[in-house]
Order: sequence, then structure tokens, then C-alpha cells
Amino acid sequence: MSLIQLLLLFLTAFTAPAIAPWPKRGLPSNNPPNSIQNWNGPGSQVNWAYSWDSYMDPAFPRFLEFIPMLWGDGSLHTNSWVNNVNNALARGSGHIMGFNEPDACGEGQSCIGPDDAATAYRKWIMPFAGRAALGAPAISNAASGLVWLRNFLGACSGCQIDFVPIHWYDSATNFEYFYNYMEEAHQTSGGRQIWITEFSGAGTLQQQITFLQTVIPWLDAQPYIYRYSWFWCDASYTGGSLADGNGNPTELGGVYAYTRY
Repeated sequence: MSLIQLLLLFLTAFTAPAIAPWPKRGLPSNNPPNSIQNWNGPGSQVNWAYSWDSYMDPAFPRFLEFIPMLWGDGSLHTNSWVNNVNNALARGSGHIMGFNEPDACGEGQSCIGPDDAATAYRKWIMPFAGRAALGAPAISNAASGLVWLRNFLGACSGCQIDFVPIHWYDSATNFEYFYNYMEEAHQTSGGRQIWITEFSGAGTLQQQITFLQTVIPWLDAQPYIYRYSWFWCDASYTGGSLADGNGNPTELGGVYAYTRY
């Protein structure tokens, strides 16, 4: 392959982001990233991770892309944001994400109105345009979520928003709602990329395995769903952790990471 062909391939990855030519699966975990160290076995389909924060721990594994998130617009998060993002970009990160569930004000989330979020997005996220793909705030799948997103996109008219993160929680047997919600979110986003940065189906282990085995091929086949990450990698989480206490994939984690792309 010539140098020009390589350059065109590289540019295509950034200028035509609607279809991911690689596996889409990610891993959410807290810092330090002990639970995501052992996910690069032969055939692993995970290639990115995030921690609901912008700080990339020195132990963050090299085989994963770290995605900085500006969890909220308070000084606790903004004071270190620029430095943290620059560090992540210098190591090869190519995406950043906005606030976490700003629509879920009664649940201890970032709780930011659409107008204020648009102002903060312009101040903190937009300066990285041209250096990374920019993600909107991540909404919940409560009734408030898509309404909030619609209002934010209207308030942030003219903003560069490359992808829209969403969350989904419901029963592991509710496939119809899962598929329909993804389609509705895509329409609300104005046709942008969708990242499902948190999703989980509640049920027995076998129901969750069946859920993943059913939805993973569908997710991988949808060009508008660019990335997704099951909630989450923490052995103490009883709702279906991907990782055990030693940071290795659980049975569910093995299905998630090693189901063929």
C-alpha cells in the first residue's frame, strides 16, 4: 500500500465516522484500572475504556483507548480537565465525552440544564475540536433523557457534536424496547453516531448471556452505533459484572469480550 493510500485510509477514519471498521466494545471501570488489565487475550473484541473521569491513570492498559469524560461542570472536574485531556490525546486518544446523565437530577448525577450544559460544552469541549471527536453529554433512558438531549442540541446550535452517548437499563428480556430506543435516540440525535456508554439488562446470568448473544450481532451491524460498553467492570457489582475480583473476565465478561465481531 502506498503512502498516499495509507494517508487516505487514516483521513477516512476521522472524516467518515459513521461506520466503525473495528470492534465497538468498551469497558467502563473506576480508577485505578485494575479490572481492565486482562482483556487482551486472543480474539478479544474490546478496544476502549473510560472511568467517568478525565484522569488517565498511569496503569491504564496500552491496548485500550482511554476516553476522557468531563463528568460535570463544577470546578472539581473542570480544574484538571484541559491538562488531563491533553495527556490522553498525547498518548493516542481520539475522542472525548461530555457530562454524565445531566437529565437525572434526582439520582446524584451531574444535573445540568440544557442551556447551561450548552454553555459549558462550548467552554470546555469545543476547544478540542479538530484534535478529537467530541461527544455530547450522556443521557439516561428515563423519560427525561431524550427530551433533555433534544433541548441541548437546540441550545448548542452550531456546536461541533460528533457523537451522542446514551445509557440503557431495563430487563434482559426486553429486546424490543432496546432496539426501539436505539432507533429513537439516533433520530433525536439528528443522525449522529450513537455511543451506548452504559447498558445493562437485568435478569439471571443466563438471561444476561442470552441478551448479549442476541444484541451484540445487532449492535455490530448498525452503522450508526459506533461504540458500546456494558455496565460494568467491578466485582462488587451484583447486577452483572464483566470482571471478577482478580480483574479477569467473568463468564458474562467472556461472552461480552470474545463473541466474534
